[in-house]
Amino acid sequence: SGKGSSAVGLTAYVTRDPETNNFVLESGALVLSDRGVCCIDEFDKMSESARSVLHEVMEQQTVSIAKAGIICSLNARTSILASANPVESRYNPSLSVIDNIDLPPTLLSRFDLIYLLLDKPNERTDRQLARHLVALYAPEASRARRTAS
Repeated sequence: SGKGSSAVGLTAYVTRDPETNNFVLESGALVLSDRGVCCIDEFDKMSESARSVLHEVMEQQTVSIAKAGIICSLNARTSILASANPVESRYNPSLSVIDNIDLPPTLLSRFDLIYLLLDKPNERTDRQLARHLVALYAPEASRARRTAS
Protein backbone atom coordinates (compact mmCIF):
# COMPACT_ATOMS: atom_id res chain seq x y z
CA SER A 1 0.00 0.00 0.00
CA GLY A 2 1.31 3.45 -0.91
CA LYS A 3 0.14 4.92 2.39
CA GLY A 4 2.24 2.44 4.38
CA SER A 5 5.26 2.63 2.09
CA SER A 6 8.44 4.39 3.08
CA ALA A 7 11.58 5.12 1.09
CA VAL A 8 13.43 2.61 3.26
CA GLY A 9 10.79 -0.07 2.79
CA LEU A 10 10.95 0.37 -0.96
CA THR A 11 14.74 0.44 -1.30
CA ALA A 12 16.87 -1.08 1.49
CA TYR A 13 17.80 -0.50 5.10
CA VAL A 14 20.81 -1.12 7.29
CA THR A 15 20.52 -3.16 10.46
CA ARG A 16 22.89 -4.99 12.78
CA ASP A 17 23.30 -8.71 12.42
CA PRO A 18 22.39 -10.22 15.83
CA GLU A 19 25.15 -12.83 15.63
CA THR A 20 28.10 -10.82 14.30
CA ASN A 21 26.97 -7.34 15.36
CA ASN A 22 28.09 -6.11 11.90
CA PHE A 23 25.97 -3.83 9.78
CA VAL A 24 24.03 -5.68 7.09
CA LEU A 25 21.84 -4.47 4.26
CA GLU A 26 18.24 -5.70 4.07
CA SER A 27 16.47 -5.37 0.73
CA GLY A 28 13.23 -3.47 0.30
CA ALA A 29 10.32 -4.18 -2.05
CA LEU A 30 11.88 -2.72 -5.21
CA VAL A 31 15.13 -4.65 -4.82
CA LEU A 32 13.25 -7.85 -3.94
CA SER A 33 11.18 -7.35 -7.10
CA ASP A 34 14.28 -7.35 -9.34
CA ARG A 35 13.33 -8.97 -12.68
CA GLY A 36 9.70 -9.05 -11.55
CA VAL A 37 6.79 -6.77 -10.76
CA CYS A 38 6.34 -4.50 -7.74
CA CYS A 39 2.67 -3.65 -7.14
CA ILE A 40 1.83 -0.48 -5.24
CA ASP A 41 -1.75 0.30 -4.23
CA GLU A 42 -2.85 3.79 -3.15
CA PHE A 43 0.04 5.33 -5.05
CA ASP A 44 -1.58 8.75 -4.63
CA LYS A 45 -1.28 8.48 -0.83
CA MET A 46 2.44 7.69 -0.87
CA SER A 47 4.65 10.27 0.85
CA GLU A 48 6.84 12.51 -1.28
CA SER A 49 10.02 10.98 0.18
CA ALA A 50 8.84 7.49 -0.75
CA ARG A 51 7.89 8.64 -4.25
CA SER A 52 11.25 10.33 -4.76
CA VAL A 53 13.12 7.00 -4.67
CA LEU A 54 11.05 5.80 -7.60
CA HIS A 55 12.67 8.30 -9.98
CA GLU A 56 16.03 6.49 -9.93
CA VAL A 57 14.44 3.04 -10.00
CA MET A 58 12.18 3.83 -12.93
CA GLU A 59 14.88 5.62 -14.90
CA GLN A 60 18.07 3.65 -14.15
CA GLN A 61 16.63 0.46 -12.64
CA THR A 62 18.97 0.68 -9.66
CA VAL A 63 18.80 1.74 -6.03
CA SER A 64 21.80 3.63 -4.66
CA ILE A 65 22.55 3.16 -0.96
CA ALA A 66 24.96 5.08 1.24
CA LYS A 67 24.17 4.23 4.86
CA ALA A 68 26.26 3.26 7.90
CA GLY A 69 29.43 2.94 5.85
CA ILE A 70 27.75 0.74 3.26
CA ILE A 71 27.90 2.26 -0.21
CA CYS A 72 26.45 0.26 -3.09
CA SER A 73 24.12 0.17 -6.05
CA LEU A 74 21.49 -2.57 -6.08
CA ASN A 75 19.59 -3.84 -9.11
CA ALA A 76 15.93 -2.96 -9.20
CA ARG A 77 15.04 -4.03 -12.72
CA THR A 78 11.39 -4.19 -11.87
CA SER A 79 8.16 -3.24 -13.53
CA ILE A 80 5.98 -1.08 -11.33
CA LEU A 81 2.24 -1.59 -11.38
CA ALA A 82 0.62 1.21 -9.41
CA SER A 83 -2.97 2.19 -8.74
CA ALA A 84 -4.14 5.61 -7.62
CA ASN A 85 -7.46 7.19 -6.77
CA PRO A 86 -8.71 10.53 -8.09
CA VAL A 87 -8.22 13.61 -5.91
CA GLU A 88 -11.80 13.88 -4.66
CA SER A 89 -12.61 10.15 -4.93
CA ARG A 90 -14.34 10.73 -8.26
CA TYR A 91 -12.69 11.27 -11.63
CA ASN A 92 -13.42 14.71 -13.09
CA PRO A 93 -13.41 14.46 -16.91
CA SER A 94 -12.91 18.23 -17.24
CA LEU A 95 -9.46 17.92 -15.59
CA SER A 96 -6.31 16.31 -16.98
CA VAL A 97 -5.13 12.92 -15.73
CA ILE A 98 -2.30 14.67 -13.88
CA ASP A 99 -4.73 16.99 -12.09
CA ASN A 100 -7.14 14.15 -11.27
CA ILE A 101 -4.45 11.95 -9.75
CA ASP A 102 -2.32 14.79 -8.35
CA LEU A 103 1.03 13.12 -9.00
CA PRO A 104 4.04 15.01 -10.33
CA PRO A 105 4.34 14.90 -14.14
CA THR A 106 8.03 13.97 -13.75
CA LEU A 107 6.96 10.74 -12.06
CA LEU A 108 3.96 9.99 -14.27
CA SER A 109 6.11 10.39 -17.39
CA ARG A 110 8.22 7.41 -16.27
CA PHE A 111 5.28 5.03 -16.64
CA ASP A 112 5.04 3.36 -20.04
CA LEU A 113 1.27 2.93 -19.83
CA ILE A 114 -1.46 4.76 -17.96
CA TYR A 115 -4.94 3.25 -17.95
CA LEU A 116 -8.05 4.87 -16.58
CA LEU A 117 -10.65 2.61 -15.01
CA LEU A 118 -13.75 4.73 -14.65
CA ASP A 119 -16.80 3.75 -12.64
CA LYS A 120 -19.88 5.42 -14.04
CA PRO A 121 -22.38 5.55 -11.15
CA ASN A 122 -25.59 3.61 -11.89
CA GLU A 123 -27.81 2.66 -8.98
CA ARG A 124 -29.24 -0.48 -10.64
CA THR A 125 -25.91 -2.00 -11.73
CA ASP A 126 -24.21 -0.95 -8.49
CA ARG A 127 -26.91 -2.80 -6.52
CA GLN A 128 -26.54 -5.90 -8.73
CA LEU A 129 -22.77 -5.85 -8.27
CA ALA A 130 -23.09 -5.43 -4.49
CA ARG A 131 -25.53 -8.37 -4.27
CA HIS A 132 -23.22 -10.52 -6.37
CA LEU A 133 -20.19 -9.72 -4.20
CA VAL A 134 -22.08 -10.38 -0.98
CA ALA A 135 -23.33 -13.69 -2.40
CA LEU A 136 -19.76 -14.75 -3.17
CA TYR A 137 -18.71 -14.40 0.47
CA ALA A 138 -21.98 -15.17 2.22
CA PRO A 139 -23.83 -17.68 0.04
CA GLU A 140 -26.20 -18.70 2.83
CA ALA A 141 -27.38 -15.08 3.25
CA SER A 142 -28.04 -14.90 -0.49
CA ARG A 143 -30.08 -18.16 -0.46
CA ALA A 144 -32.08 -17.01 2.57
CA ARG A 145 -32.93 -13.72 0.86
CA ARG A 146 -34.07 -15.53 -2.34
CA THR A 147 -36.34 -17.95 -0.45
CA ALA A 148 -37.86 -15.09 1.57
CA SER A 149 -38.84 -13.14 -1.58
